[in-house]
Parts: sequence; C-alpha cells; structure tokens
Amino acid sequence: MPSSTEAIRQKLNTSLSDTTRLRLLQAMTTALSAEQPSRALPYGEAAVGLARTLPEKQRAPGLLRSLLNLASCYANLSNGPEALTLLTEAQGLALRLRDVDALARTYTSQGSIYHERRDSVTAWQHYRRALQLAGQPAVSAHTRMRLLGNVGSLFFFRQQYPQAMRYDSLALALARREGDSTAQSTYLSSLATYQMRVGNMGRVNRLLTQALAISQRQHAVRNQANQLIMFAMYYMQTSQPERADAAVREALKVARRSNYLERVLDSYSILAAQAADQERYREAYEWNQRYVDLNDTLNNRQTFQTLASAQVNYETQERARRMRQLTQQNEEQAWRSRLLVLAVAVLAIGLLVTAYFYRNLRRNRAALAANNQALERTSAELRTVAGYKDKLYAIVAHDLRGPVTAFAGVTSLIDSYIAQNDQAGLARLPALVRQAADSLNHLLDNVLNWAVSQTGELDYRPAPLLVSELFAECQALYQTTAAASWQHITLSAPANLRLMADRNMTRTILRNLVGNSLKFMPTGGHVHLEAAPDPDDAQMVLLSCTDTGPGMNAATVASLMSGPALPEATVMPQTTTGLGLGLALCRAFVHRHGGTLVIQSRPGAGTNVTVSLPMAKSIATEVEKIKAQKSPSF
Repeated sequence: MPSSTEAIRQKLNTSLSDTTRLRLLQAMTTALSAEQPSRALPYGEAAVGLARTLPEKQRAPGLLRSLLNLASCYANLSNGPEALTLLTEAQGLALRLRDVDALARTYTSQGSIYHERRDSVTAWQHYRRALQLAGQPAVSAHTRMRLLGNVGSLFFFRQQYPQAMRYDSLALALARREGDSTAQSTYLSSLATYQMRVGNMGRVNRLLTQALAISQRQHAVRNQANQLIMFAMYYMQTSQPERADAAVREALKVARRSNYLERVLDSYSILAAQAADQERYREAYEWNQRYVDLNDTLNNRQTFQTLASAQVNYETQERARRMRQLTQQNEEQAWRSRLLVLAVAVLAIGLLVTAYFYRNLRRNRAALAANNQALERTSAELRTVAGYKDKLYAIVAHDLRGPVTAFAGVTSLIDSYIAQNDQAGLARLPALVRQAADSLNHLLDNVLNWAVSQTGELDYRPAPLLVSELFAECQALYQTTAAASWQHITLSAPANLRLMADRNMTRTILRNLVGNSLKFMPTGGHVHLEAAPDPDDAQMVLLSCTDTGPGMNAATVASLMSGPALPEATVMPQTTTGLGLGLALCRAFVHRHGGTLVIQSRPGAGTNVTVSLPMAKSIATEVEKIKAQKSPSF
C-alpha cells in the first residue's frame, strides 16, 4: 500500500481490481478522516458503494470496514444522525461475522456520538458494552486505546476526575507502548485538562508543551488547534493575557486552515472575553458577533440534518403504510375469489338436502374425533399414574432392603455377642438398633411426603426460620447415627440468618442431605453444614452440605440433576442402598420455594450439595443496603 495520500490518489487513477481499489479507498479515508474529514468523505462514500457491489463472500468484511471509516468521517463533521445510521448497519455485520474488534469499535463510536450530544447515560451504556469486549485477545490495541480515552472523557464530563485521569493514563501508556504519537498527543491534552480543573497548573504547562510538540511534528492541525485553545485558557488562568491572546489567535488560524469550526467558535468566544476584560468593548462586540453568526450556522446545519433524517423516516413509514395497504387489498381480493369458488361449488352440488346431510356427517366425525382424543389423553394419564406407581414400589422395595437388612444383622450380632459374652458389643447394640430404626423412619417419611406432594395435598406455609436452629436440630437427629460409625457433623451459620420457608419441607431437605452423606460415607468421615447469603442474589440464602465420601462421577451427577421428578430405583451402584426418594423430595421442595439445587462431586473427592432458599425480608433488606454501599455509582 502507498505510504502517502498523494501516492494513494495517483494509484486510484490507474486500472485496478475491485478489491485493490476498495483497500486504497479505505486507506485514503482512514488517512484523512481525523484531520480533513470533508476531503475524506467522498472516498468513504465511494468505498461503501464499491463494497456493496462485491461478491457475497467478499462483501461483508469489506463493507464492515468501509462503514466504520465513513461513520468516523461523519462523526468528525458533527453529523451524528448519519454516523449512527452507518454504525447500526456495521454493528449488525460485526455480529454476523463475529468480529469482536469491529463490534468493540462500533460500541465505542456510538458512545462518543452520544457523549458529544451530552447524553452521558446512553454513552456509558455503549462504552460499558465495549469494555466487556476489550479484554478479549481479538480486540486490537488501537481500539482498546481509543475506548479508554473516550471513557476518560466521559468521566471528566461527569466531574469524576480520579476515574477520568486513571482511564486516560491507561490510554496514554498503551499509546506509548504502541508508538502512536498522535494518540499520545491527544491523551496528554486530556490529562492537562484534568490537571487544569484540579488546579495543578505547573503540571498543565508540561503536559501541553509535550502534546503540542508531538502534534507539530505529526502535522496534526486539529490537535494543534485543541492544544492552542487549552494554552490560551491556561494563560488566562495564570494571568498572562499577552500569551493567551497569541495562543488563541494561533489556534484560530490553525482551526480556519483545517475547517475545524468548533475550535473557531471557541477562539471567537475567548477573544471576545479577553477584549471585554481589557475594556475594548467594540472589538469584543465584533468577536461576539462572529461567534453568534458561526454558532447559528452550526445550529442551522444540525437542524437541517435532523429535518433530513425526519424526512427519511417519514418516507420509510409512508412506504410501509402503502405496502400494508396493498397487502390488505390483495388479501381482500383473494377472499372474494375464494367466496366465488365456494359459491360455484355449492351450486355444483345442486341439492340443499345433500349439503345438510354432509354437514351432519362432518359434525359426527368431529365429535367422534374429539372423543377419541379425550380417550387417548385419559389413557396416557392412566399410563403415567401406573408408571409412577411402579417406580414408587420399586424404590420402596429397593430402599427398604437396607433398614430391614440392618435389623436382621442386629439380631445376628445379638446371638454372636451372647455366645462370646461380649459386653462391649452388647452395649453398642442400642445405637445400632436406633440407627436402623431412624433409617426406616426416614424412608417412611420420604414415601409419605412424596405421595402427598404428587397428589397436591402438601401444604406450603412459609415462615421466618432461624438457620442455626434448623442446623442444630438436624445435627441432634443424626448425632447418634454418626457416632456409631465414628463420623462427625459440624455446623457453620451466621447467628441471625433467617429463612422465609416452610419448616417441614426445610427440615426434610436437611435430613435427606445429611442422611445421604452419612449413608455413603466411610467410617471416620466428616459432614459439614454451612449457610451464607447468596452473593449473586440478595433475596436468597445458600445452604450447603459437604462430605468426605467416595464422590460421584460426572455422568452420575448429570443423571441426578436432569433425571425425572421420580427417580429410578437403581441410581447408585448395587453396593449401596441408592439415593431413593431423598433427592427427588429435595428437588421438589427446593423448586416449591423458588430456589435451586446444585451437586458438585468427583470420585474420591467427596460431594457438595448446595440449595438456595428465600431469605427473610429484614435480612434481605440489610444485605441489599450493604451491597449498594460497596458498589460504585455512575
């Protein structure tokens, strides 16, 4: 690619392929858009027009870059409506092509346009979307640098000066690392503006001197105009009127040469203020009159652009209205044609009696079809109920085997201990009998709760419940069972943490979680119950049960989480008693509270089951207040 705009222009006058010409037009637009946007505009329009004529595979990438370049030209010419229209089309192309860098550039450009309109809320929405993408490797350093600088300007507009200086310092460091002198000049100027606002005038002079030197080396006349205006303001604040007058007149000359009307307007304003301060009122009046005339011109141009946009919208709506009207007319014509065909068909039948019997026959057929559908639905429901019944019987038979076997084993132990006169063994028998009885009682509770929940008769009565009391009750219930196998149950819950939940359902959930952990955990294992507010939802509380058992593989966890409402009887291997109805009840009761149940487990690493239940309102309100105090406001 040629290195200068003149070389590009000469190259464009030769015979070229469409793709080569498109790249040259894009390069010319990029080179001129910052300093000479009015000259860049024809090249940008030509690039967009040429890109739209390319073959399908080449069209989208070329059109995307051309739209972004042309939007930059219109933005530099203060034509926000046209720039936003182009950026909206570019955004759709970037999403379709999954071009993360182009999408970040689109959001950044949209945010800068709304910032120019002083709509900081909408500008921040677009900048925030761009910041979410900025960390991805596909986003270029130039895009990231421009985004950081624009965000710094937005914070400066909001008078949040520490944040503004932070983002501009990041942009400046990135510009220095990439060797982008023009960007360095821009961000040095921004930092000088912030230092001027906080009164650090010595720092302002050094920053502006560095920025202006870079702009003069780069022949960046628009940056020079901005920096000279800032020098004039600096000299006015440090009581150096002669230097201020020289700086603003130099800025006016540079701004006129580059057709930078906004800085011309600023120069007029400063010259009028200086003349008024020095009691040169006639000169002040003349500068002010020039300011008013130019400001009216700019406002008229913006008004014309707004009216043109409104005219385009009106024409679009009018075309849509006409299209709807034509569509409606076509539908009416088609309806009339169908009526005519129906009339001919009725006349062809010839006899009204035949039509009467035919209509009755159709009614009978419809009634018969409806009856068949009702019978099929009833049969399906009966098959479902029968399936639930068979599964329930299978689970009861499967899970009941464990407690019954335990009782049989106790009777064998009694005979053995009596024959051996083992007094220590006989002393442990009550605990073993109690453990087997608790297991059997727990199974019967689960079966009863499940049967009631399936028939819809289980009453849901939420009330404030103290988590520490629920944990202590569950620990006391299983303490003897755990001690018999040298297992331990520990608790951790804030003293005042409360749930808004049904007591019976919550106790059933905790009993099943702890019971399952003890059931599958080897001798000497450890179960830990813990409660804490949900960091992602201030209205919920997280209750977790962690054990040191054998754990489960990913396939078993997935089947437990995505299985039917009533599980199969052989979820676990045959060496265990199975999870049975316990997990199904937990899932049903947690969902009844509007919460979630999550299982995390690995073979040999134990299992963690976490459920979320609603928090009592008073506690939830305090948590939300604490989070609101910690989160920054924009």
